[in-house]
Amino acid sequence: MFFDRYCKGIRNGWESTFRVRIEVQDRFDIIIKGLSERCAIAHTTFYRFFKDTYDLLDRLEQYLLGELVLYRPLMNGSTTGLQSSGVAGKPYESIRHFFGMGIYLRKLATNYEQERRPLLQGQTCERRLREELGAMMSDEGVPNDELRSYYVAAIAASYIGLLAHAATTNREDSLGIDQIVFTANSMRVAYFRSSNSAPAISDRQLFGNSKSSI
Repeated sequence: MFFDRYCKGIRNGWESTFRVRIEVQDRFDIIIKGLSERCAIAHTTFYRFFKDTYDLLDRLEQYLLGELVLYRPLMNGSTTGLQSSGVAGKPYESIRHFFGMGIYLRKLATNYEQERRPLLQGQTCERRLREELGAMMSDEGVPNDELRSYYVAAIAASYIGLLAHAATTNREDSLGIDQIVFTANSMRVAYFRSSNSAPAISDRQLFGNSKSSI
């Protein structure tokens, strides 16, 4: 993002990036006392920025959701990383970008999760995915019928589950990113290959630069 901003002149919001970040490598309970001790700040400093720990988690989730973009149509005026990364308007490449970024963010989020407050799995995340899947299907000429709404709901739920599974699987048992994306894309392939209402699209549109096909 830094080089895109100052070498390419892309306005990607770099100026609003936090000057200092802290990354905790081990899990710990999200309590104000523990956070204050680890960050070497007073309780009053914490309360200056957050109402309580739930407010902290809400704002952390908003940040993660802002980074975790599934799809942006080409030339829509977006200033997200997707717009400058060459995947805008390209469904398969966008899915690959989503899971690559999502696995990283999901692993990061596990350090801050509590049993009753999982991140990137709630209704907000699923609603965002449905909206972006809808934009993807509109770009591909998919009719906005009842069948499409079921596919959007099913794919959004499956992406959340697949992302959580991929991020929490032991390294020796985990699939490579291309295999994960192939699995995620399979339901989209099923729609275009089996539905009578699906528009005809090329293998290049369906699978991007990957050599996989069904």
